[in-house]
This record gives sequence, structure tokens and C-alpha cells, in this order.
Amino acid sequence: MMWLVMACMVLLAAGFIIYPLLRKPSQQVSAIPVSTNVALFNERLSELDNQLADGDLSDTQYGDLVAEQQRLLLVDEPQRPQSKVSKDLGVWLLLTGLLLMPLLAFSLYQMLGASDDVVITQLLEKRASQSPSTNDLLLKQQLKDKISRRLLSQTDNLYYLLILARLHMEDGDFQQASVAYQNAVRVTPNDAELLAEYAQAVYFRDGNKFEGGAGVVLDNALALDPNNMTAQGLQGIRSFELGDYQQAIVSWQTALRAIHPDTPQAQALQSGIARARSQLGEALPSVKVQVTISPELAISPEMVVYVYAREWQGMPMPMPLAVAKLQAADLPATVTLDDTMAMPGGKLLSSVETVEIVARLSVSGSATPAEGDLEGSTGALKIADHGEIVSVVIDRQL
Repeated sequence: MMWLVMACMVLLAAGFIIYPLLRKPSQQVSAIPVSTNVALFNERLSELDNQLADGDLSDTQYGDLVAEQQRLLLVDEPQRPQSKVSKDLGVWLLLTGLLLMPLLAFSLYQMLGASDDVVITQLLEKRASQSPSTNDLLLKQQLKDKISRRLLSQTDNLYYLLILARLHMEDGDFQQASVAYQNAVRVTPNDAELLAEYAQAVYFRDGNKFEGGAGVVLDNALALDPNNMTAQGLQGIRSFELGDYQQAIVSWQTALRAIHPDTPQAQALQSGIARARSQLGEALPSVKVQVTISPELAISPEMVVYVYAREWQGMPMPMPLAVAKLQAADLPATVTLDDTMAMPGGKLLSSVETVEIVARLSVSGSATPAEGDLEGSTGALKIADHGEIVSVVIDRQL
């Protein structure tokens, strides 16, 4: 489509130039024929003869004027065909140039690889317009192929190197991601975020190990920017793995300050902090829940019971903050909900003030509520005000 538009524009521009050149000149400005010039010369010569006969001109004057007329005739006649040939040649040279110009421009465009840039931009725009949950494998592969080919001639293109590295990370190809990040670091060696992403790729490539490559790269990133969110997140993981839970908490709290609290990254960091605090033996915000079921309801002992806390008046279907899973045969039962029971990537119980406790007996066994399930709930509870056991009775059907 783009080339069609460009071609139309070139043709339109060429038309404005070609039309005046090809248009036949009007009669008023046409060249004077040779025969007309000769007739005029003879007429002027007759006039000079008459003037000589009448005595108006001397022999010397007559000879000079005749010679002048002959000179004018000789000068004028050879120039006319030469001017026409020169004009025709110029017109055709211009026309040839106009016709060759788009072809030469297209060839140069292809030679320099700019057509790949256009395709890459179009693919990126298409990907950006898709839903985040869309995993267009063909589109992703086309992007990787085009960018890889472009990087053969533009080895230092940082933008393309980063896109390629992140695409490989999405695919779990940490080996290729590490190569792309390494090339990017060679171009820009003092970028803390770039180094942190590179350290992350090497960490996954080496089987979740910091020894060697990942640890060295991470240290370089932290030296450049101690508050970098990605670097501090990795530093927290390294400290946790080494058993330094207090340092893990410090690192993850530093990372938390750099991002919005409602993002999945923030929720993952909060979950990590809760686990580190648990390892240190710190008291976590918690709610003790006693779950019973109404004797009027007929149930099977094998049915699954989910007991969870969710944010009060959150989204229409807020994700549970903490979840415990039981069987109907276990009821009545008492469970303690805290941050260690958070959903992966979800918010923590300690991150909210008011919750609702729900106990749901699932007919299908699924964690997703469905028609026919049995449920009980408490309404709004402030966590700080409930050090005692909260009672929930399963007594209604969805």
C-alpha cells in the first residue's frame, strides 16, 4: 500500500513536468520557416537595389548593407535546426531521468535495508494493538526474523537488540536472550536497567543461579543505580537464596518504592517480603477463621471447601488475598489466613485494611464460583480489629 501511494505521488509530480514539455507550441510562437527567411532576404535585397538606382545609396553603402543581410541569413539559418535538436535531446533526457528515478530510489531503499525497518514498524504496531493476553506466535517469529536480518547490517542498533532480547525472554529462550542483551551492553555498557535485564536473562539461562555471570552483571547494575527496581528485585532473590532474609526484605522494599502498588510486579514483591518475614519469625497480619456448615444442607464428605479473604468492595470478582483449601469432611475447622497463603502474583492480606471472609463449598471442585455451590461470608472486617476467631457458616446456595 505504501509503495502504491508513493508511486502515485511520483507519477503526479512527473505529470506536471512532462506535460508542458510534450505540449505542441502554439502558432504564435512557432519557429519561422527557412523559405520565409530567404523571401525576406530577397525582398530586402530588392529594396537596396532600388535605393542604389535612385541614388539614395552609394556603391560602398550598398555593398555593406548587402553583406550585412547575407551575414544575418547565414547566422540565423544554421541555429534553428540545432536549437530544435538540443531541445528534443533535453526533453528525452529529462523524461528518462524521471522514469529511472523511482526505480533507482526503490533499489537504493532495498539496498540500505530501510524496507525491513518499515515491516518491523508495521509488525510492532500490529502487536501493540493486540490484547496483552494474545500470543501470536507467527507474528512474534516474523518480528524476530526481520530484526535478526536487520541486525546483520546494523549490529549496533540498540533498539532492535532490546526488542529481540525481550522477545526471546517471552519465549523462554534465555540463551538467545543473553546473547542479544550482551550485544546491547556492548553498545551501551553503563545502563543500569539494561545490565539488570541482562543479569536476569543469565540467571535463568544458568538454571536460577547467581554464581558467575549473573552475579557479576547484577553487581555492576547495582553499582550504577542502587535503586533500580529490576536490580533490587534480583538482589532480593539472591539474598533470600543465601538465607539473608532481612536483606531480601530491604531489597524488595526498595524495588516496591519504584513501582505502582497495584501492578503484578508489586504484588509479587509483597508476597516475597511476606515469605521473608515468615522465615524471620515475624508476626504477620492474619485472620483466624472457624468454618462450619448448616446442618440443613446435604453434602458429600469429599467435596472441596475454599476459605479465603478478599478485599472488601474491591473489583466485582476480586482475587483472593489468602486461600486455604479443605474438604467437607474436615468441617467444622479453624484455619489461619495470612500473607504466606497469597495467590501467586496477587495482593497480600497485609496490603489492605478491610476484608471479607468467604467459605465456599464447591460442587465441581473448581476454585471458580459456579451455580449450585454452597457459600457463607462475614461481610466487612477490619484486620486490625480481629485478633479473635471469626466465624463463617456455609448456609446458602449460589
